Amino acid sequence: MNSTRPNPRCGARGNSRRASSSCRWIVLPLLLAAAASGAVPPAIAAAPSSDPSASAAEWEPLYNDSLDDFRIYFRGTGYIDDVNAQDVFIAEPGQIHVRQSTNGLITTKIPYSYYHVRVDYRWGDPNGSKNAGLMTHVDLESTAVRDNRPLSIEINMKEDAPGSIWLASELGPFGSTFIEEGTKRYLPEDQGGQPHDATPFGDRTIHARYLNDQLPTNPDGEWNTMEAIVRGAESLEIIVNGQVVNRLYDIRLPLEGEKQPGPPLTEGSIGLQSEGQEIFYRNFEIKKLSED
Repeated sequence: MNSTRPNPRCGARGNSRRASSSCRWIVLPLLLAAAASGAVPPAIAAAPSSDPSASAAEWEPLYNDSLDDFRIYFRGTGYIDDVNAQDVFIAEPGQIHVRQSTNGLITTKIPYSYYHVRVDYRWGDPNGSKNAGLMTHVDLESTAVRDNRPLSIEINMKEDAPGSIWLASELGPFGSTFIEEGTKRYLPEDQGGQPHDATPFGDRTIHARYLNDQLPTNPDGEWNTMEAIVRGAESLEIIVNGQVVNRLYDIRLPLEGEKQPGPPLTEGSIGLQSEGQEIFYRNFEIKKLSED
C-alpha cells in the first residue's frame, strides 16, 4: 500500500493544481504505520531513494543552452515579459550563470506533477552569502511581486543548511512532515520524529537532517548535486549529494482569503533561485515518474 497517497476521504486526485477538496488538512494517519511497509524509509539514507516506477524512463534536459524554455521572476517586478532582457540569469554553454545581483528565480514554462529532478550547483564569488535554492510547485499564474518568489517550495542550497525547506511566506503552500521534538529539524517517524504541520503564515521552515550530523556538501569551488523526488501533492523527498536529508507530505494550497490549508497542490513549475549570490547551475534534468 502506498501510504503517501492522499486520504481517500478527500476525494479523487485531479489533474488541476487547484483541484477542489473538502478534506481538512492532516498528517496522513497511514504515514504513522508506513515504516513497516517501506513507504516512509525508517532512517536517513546514504544514497538516493530508488524509483522503480521510473526505472525505464530517461533523463531529459530542462536546460539546452537557452533561456527560451523558461520564465523569470524578480522581487518587486514579478514575471518579466522577455527572459533575454535581463542580466541576472545568463545562458552559457552547458550551464546557467547567475550573477551577483537581485533576488528572483528562473522557472520552467510548464508545470510538472510526478517527477525526479536534479541539478548540479557551484558557488561563484567566495565572499558571497552562498544562498540559493531549487524550487518546486512554483505558481506560474502568480501576480505577487513583494517577495523574491511566488507561491512555491524552496529547497535551500544555503551553505550551512542544504536541503532545508522554506515555504513561501504568506503565499504557501502548507505541508506536513516529522521533526525532532523541540526543533524544526526533520526526523523519520520511527526514530522518534513527531508529526508537524508547516504553515506559510508562521512556522514555515523544516531544517534538513544529515548523516552523523555532517554536512553532505563538497568544499567551496566544487560542484554539488541537489535532487527532489516529487509525487504531486503527496510527497517531496530531498537528496543532497546522494543523501536523503528531508521530506514533506500532504502539500496543500491555502484556502482562498484564509490562512488555512485547502485543496492539494498537485503540480507546479520547477525553478532555480537567485538570492543575490553568484552561482552556476548545470545538468538541470528531469525524469518523469508514473502516478501508479
